Amino acid sequence: MTKMNSTQIKEFIKKTNQLIEKKELKGAFDSISSFTDELHSWKITDKLNELKNNYKYMLHYLIEGSDDPEQDKIYNQLVRDTYKLTIDASEAASINDSTDLFFENMRISSVRSPLSLDEYSEEINKKIDTRSLLSLFEEGEEKKNRTKNNEQEHERIISEMFYSVFSAPRANKDTIEAYNRFLNHEIIPVDDKSMFISALMLNIMQRFDVKKIFFLLECCAHSNMNISMRAIISLVPILQQYHKRWHLYPELISRLELLSDENYFSRRLLISIIQFIQSRETEEITKKLTEEILPEMMKLSPIIGKKIKLDEWIGETGMDDKNPEWQEILDDAGITDKLEEFSNLQLEGADVFHSTFANLKSYPFFNEMSNWFLPFSLEQSQLQEFLSDNEENKGLLSTIADSSFICNSDKHSFFFSIMMMPEEYRNMMSSQLGAEGEQLKSLRDEELIINPFQEEEALCKQYVQDLYRFFKVYPRRNEFIDVFSFPLNFHEIDAISSIVSFPKNLEKIALYYFEKNHLTEALRAYEMLSKVDTANSEIWEKIGYCKQQLANIEGALEAYLRAELIESNNTWVLRRIAQCYRLLKQPKDALLYYKKLERLHPEDLNVQLNIGHCFLELKEYEEALKNYFKVEWIDDTNTRVWRSIAWCSFLSHKFDVSQRYYQKILQNNPTSHDFLNAGHVELAQGNMKDAMRYYSASIKEIKNIKSFKALLRGDFKELELLGVDLKIIPALLDKIEYDLE
Repeated sequence: MTKMNSTQIKEFIKKTNQLIEKKELKGAFDSISSFTDELHSWKITDKLNELKNNYKYMLHYLIEGSDDPEQDKIYNQLVRDTYKLTIDASEAASINDSTDLFFENMRISSVRSPLSLDEYSEEINKKIDTRSLLSLFEEGEEKKNRTKNNEQEHERIISEMFYSVFSAPRANKDTIEAYNRFLNHEIIPVDDKSMFISALMLNIMQRFDVKKIFFLLECCAHSNMNISMRAIISLVPILQQYHKRWHLYPELISRLELLSDENYFSRRLLISIIQFIQSRETEEITKKLTEEILPEMMKLSPIIGKKIKLDEWIGETGMDDKNPEWQEILDDAGITDKLEEFSNLQLEGADVFHSTFANLKSYPFFNEMSNWFLPFSLEQSQLQEFLSDNEENKGLLSTIADSSFICNSDKHSFFFSIMMMPEEYRNMMSSQLGAEGEQLKSLRDEELIINPFQEEEALCKQYVQDLYRFFKVYPRRNEFIDVFSFPLNFHEIDAISSIVSFPKNLEKIALYYFEKNHLTEALRAYEMLSKVDTANSEIWEKIGYCKQQLANIEGALEAYLRAELIESNNTWVLRRIAQCYRLLKQPKDALLYYKKLERLHPEDLNVQLNIGHCFLELKEYEEALKNYFKVEWIDDTNTRVWRSIAWCSFLSHKFDVSQRYYQKILQNNPTSHDFLNAGHVELAQGNMKDAMRYYSASIKEIKNIKSFKALLRGDFKELELLGVDLKIIPALLDKIEYDLE
């Protein structure tokens, strides 16, 4: 039997699923048959033959014209079974040799039967009882050691439970009953139940399981906010991964519809979706921080040292009053605006700490997959010794634990980093963070009054960031489907359309797409909104903008014209319409809109320039020059208008005017095009030496003779109309090349 590698198996799953999605069941059966030829699995072969026969019977009755009211139901079941068989075949090919964690744990379970979930519950219960008992002990070495040992055992049990759920087979009725008992157990801590939800999510993403997904939907309605939020966040990538087959499962559709009627579910789902959208800018933020801000700060470090004496900066009153000279240095370097931008991003919920903590995931703690999902808690064994040292340490860890700005994964990284610090630095940090912690707590309490759902948003932000760390940084991340590489298709997932397509929610999602430059997705969302709110000018403006940025100029123009019908004197819209007409080579129509803009803003130089450009494109050179001269009269330092006057004068045979303006241009940071055009003016007048001189200067600017020749060829039509004999140009170019050697 030839072994198949992971890539081949994944390709088989992808190909077969695509055939199923296209309703090409015969092709899917053939794909499975070809894949399983060498597996020698009679179970899969028998099931495949059964599906083939059932499908053939169904096709026979269909062609015969038999009216079977159960036909759709039978077909859907066939499709469900084909999806299932595809995964069964892939697992059969992987189970013996795959090094993926999922299959490693499956093999371990087959050799050493893991505890049942009920047994794990009992073990956890014992550890929680012991924790309560130990809390009554007097402080001392014995309590410290026994507490640490108890927590280590508790963590080991949770880790084993996590892997057991992660690699578990498909659920049956007994499995779901055990899941319910675990989740409703009064003694088991919420953190342990949260770990269970994470393991369940990973299992479902590895293998579709309708019973487990139904149970996850039940978890979304859990009375505990932490469990409900984690379940809802877990549901989002599952919906993205499996949305094309969701319609096959009426039980899931019905349960999700019931949930969608609940305000808390709709609100939490929307919060989760927006956080997933925001997560897409994490890499961009990281890049900006590492490539722009930090290098600039490093450059400024010696400057600050020279210009600001440390004792002056600290002053007699300590470090409260910052020297304004430092701020000026930051302003001059352009860093202040970037830091302010980062501060605003953080307030919006953006992941600004990823770049900092991504490099702090090499501690042994992070070798364990389950630890990437572990909520940060003061009960953890690694913290016990640190907590028992002194009260300041406890205050420091409490501040870290309570922080809503840092996700759990980064809190663990932060703690391990602190442990590596000398004690004096730790103490200094403890006192600083302790004071700041009180301020943050006060701010959080105030925000809760303004935003009663602030805690939900903080939980969501933290867990999505935890997921981001796992799928982007975990050493074995390539064994998992990256949920952050899924298309941003939330507005197209039918299963949650009743929530997402609600205008207020869709508008919020569309705005996040738009603001984060996901313009394709924003366009689709705004198009959906336009069907509901046809008279909203802003929607049509944004549709137009998206289409224009995506190079659909005709579509953009159509949208802008719709916006103009609603709001006729909107300057921004009028400019965009005029721009689109110009891009579509319709200067006459563009001119009409620039004239409208002129009436609204008679002193706007850009409008006057563009009116001139339209006349130029219409070959009405005299009218174009009138506008260009008007701009120059208002602003005689405008080099853009000099270029327009020079070129327009050239085209209208006013060589003396053109020469005069090119002389001015060539004294003010000329470009290669300026030298080229100045050469054209001389060439048209027969001044060969001057033409060659300017052409040579243009070549030196471009630093590439081929590029220069391409630019020159682009102007042949104009040169010929102005009476230049194009036959002389090859000889002229040869002479220039000889002179440049």
